[in-house]
Amino acid sequence: MPQSKEQIAAYQKEYNKKNKEQIAAYHKEYYETNKEQLTAYKKEYRKNNKEQIAAYRKEYYETNKEQIAAYRKEYNKKNKEQIAAYDKEYYETNKEQRNAYNKRWSGNNKEYISAQHREKKYGISPEDYDTMLKEQDNKCKICLVSFTTLKPQLIHVDHCHTTKQVRGLLCNLCNTGLGFFKDNTETLTNAIIYLEHTHRNKNETRTN
Repeated sequence: MPQSKEQIAAYQKEYNKKNKEQIAAYHKEYYETNKEQLTAYKKEYRKNNKEQIAAYRKEYYETNKEQIAAYRKEYNKKNKEQIAAYDKEYYETNKEQRNAYNKRWSGNNKEYISAQHREKKYGISPEDYDTMLKEQDNKCKICLVSFTTLKPQLIHVDHCHTTKQVRGLLCNLCNTGLGFFKDNTETLTNAIIYLEHTHRNKNETRTN
């Protein structure tokens, strides 16, 4: 029998290699026989060691980040079809739960989703957005309605569709109005003249 640590390790390696199928069969049988106890033990262990497990996983990931990324990339490449088939089957099987979860998550994270959208579409970080609100005194740049009276999703980032340059923050009504007028200042001026004319005629009619 081997005596040194190296000899014992070499012996175990050789033994495992020669008896691979028997060991696998034993482990499988043992698991099936003790499934409930093992599951309960793992659950209890994770519950009692939550912080240590999280710390270990974080440290392991940071230490082996490159190897993990390379392994995942290679694995995904080799198993592309199986992964796609599994994802499709999983989605179909859990469609209602996923939709319910997504709806619930979206409802609870509206501000986060809006911030992600602004940063992706306009390049505005949450800090930039807060600065814009402060500079505009938290009001629409056109009608001066207070944004505190509006839902967050009704505050819009206005930008030039030609240059893509951000111009300011508007309420939904003013933003929609500019969109309908296609940012045409001549048309907007005509609209002002039209309204002033009709208001003047209305007042004259009342006087007469």
